Amino acid sequence: MSKFKILITDHIAEEGLAILKADPNVEVTVKPGIKNNELKPIIGEYDAVITRSGTTVTADLIENPGRLKIIGRAGVGLDNVDIEAASRKGIIVMNAPTGNTLAATELTMAMMLSAARKVPLANQSLKAGEWDRKRFMGIQLYNKVLGIVGLGRIGSNVAIRAKSFGMKVIAYDPYIKKSKAESLGVKLYDNLDQLIKEVDVITFHTPLTKETHNMIRKEHIEKMKDGVIIINCARGGIVNENDLYEAVKSGKVFAAGVDVFEEEPPVNNKLLTLDNVFVTPHIGANTHEGQKGVAVIIAENVLNALYGKSYINAVNIPFMKSQLSEELQRYFELTEQMAKLAAQIIKGRVEAFNVTLVGKRFEEDICERTFDTPFSYQPFTIAGIKGLLEVSLKETVSYISASYLAKDRNIEVLEQKLDVYDKFNDLVVLKIKTDVEEKVFGGTVFNDNIGRVIFIDNFYFDVVPKGIFLYFNNYDRPGVIGKVGTILGNHNINIAGFELSRQKQGQAIAFVSVDNPIGNEILKEILKIDGMIDAKVLEL
Repeated sequence: MSKFKILITDHIAEEGLAILKADPNVEVTVKPGIKNNELKPIIGEYDAVITRSGTTVTADLIENPGRLKIIGRAGVGLDNVDIEAASRKGIIVMNAPTGNTLAATELTMAMMLSAARKVPLANQSLKAGEWDRKRFMGIQLYNKVLGIVGLGRIGSNVAIRAKSFGMKVIAYDPYIKKSKAESLGVKLYDNLDQLIKEVDVITFHTPLTKETHNMIRKEHIEKMKDGVIIINCARGGIVNENDLYEAVKSGKVFAAGVDVFEEEPPVNNKLLTLDNVFVTPHIGANTHEGQKGVAVIIAENVLNALYGKSYINAVNIPFMKSQLSEELQRYFELTEQMAKLAAQIIKGRVEAFNVTLVGKRFEEDICERTFDTPFSYQPFTIAGIKGLLEVSLKETVSYISASYLAKDRNIEVLEQKLDVYDKFNDLVVLKIKTDVEEKVFGGTVFNDNIGRVIFIDNFYFDVVPKGIFLYFNNYDRPGVIGKVGTILGNHNINIAGFELSRQKQGQAIAFVSVDNPIGNEILKEILKIDGMIDAKVLEL
């Protein structure tokens, strides 16, 4: 096999480099600090690019991606990667969110303690030859209310440590289930305004997105208690820096701990002039253990992805089919095939696509939803979108690009869960609305581990969605089925299976499984049969 080519555009720990260089099928090129104008002409020569924050991966940079399959970020944040542009090109974007979780968690606690007890100021004062104990009167964290915005990996670890200090912990995160918060002993609030009124200390652990940019402004700070402590070790821009400056200066905010800034390095930033704003130069991940962890994680997962093995932390394909249970894999396959079938039956332009998961096996979300994932659908929804679009877009649609392609076409994608649906307990239901009609398709996996389509609207049957089918809808009158069989026989088309469903209103739907392709001329003959409403060839 030809060697995989991997380009490193930033400094990563030697332990990660060693993993890549030890693979005989990998050719590693290290160019830390390479500029985008130098990178753009050569990026398509590489199978993977690994960076930290030194390279901004824009849509322009990957306009002609060539053989590029993976963009890996040796760290958590992906503010410097245009995930949507990469997804449209079918490029996997992955990060290493767990490698420096504890490093960021511990810095948050350090900032909290520094702000509460003014430790850096006291250290500076004493080293200057002063002994001014009254100046450094602080507050205890014990019994204080800590508000955590973003209860993901870092936020959860902060909650655990804060509780050990005797703090009462509350949180706001619209993508976290209440059961997770309850397992941490944390009260989850439904809206941010409710939370900020109760906190003595507030800390942020969300990415920077349109929703979180300037999440905290003057009007929010005014609703907080007097003497609140504000900590931001997540991303610059979450807290409005000018409004924070005024609040600290006025005394509304007792102190702040800031590791991240909207402009880095900060130039003429007024926050740096205040004694009770404690700052660090974006060092949340800067521990030896943290840097080693992210480098090893990203190296291992990039290699696994290149070899077609199971990998984790791909942010634009939030699951691996192989990580699903065998039973759920069958539902995943069924959803994709059922959507392909639906795409060939429906008429008109698709406007809305609704996936409903029915039954206890779908109770828990398989993919954790986060602030920074714009299309964090469950695997079954992604499978359905791919199947729906693949009929017309062929090889251009993938599990990575499907959600973005649906967005481009203004298709509203919805997903929901129900305990029961009609008379069924375990089911995947696809409701597709077009500009001319709305149709509902339902499927399930039986004990034989085979997925079946079991209804379309009010027509019930048992169809395994694989192979070639003649699908037809007709008025339920004698002779129609016989004529269909005669036409197929006259053209040496062998019938392998037959499923029929009738309604009292006088219509019927049939799926005829055949061994040979059915040409357009044969289909035209079938459509001329008296009583035939519609007929199509489905290829699954």
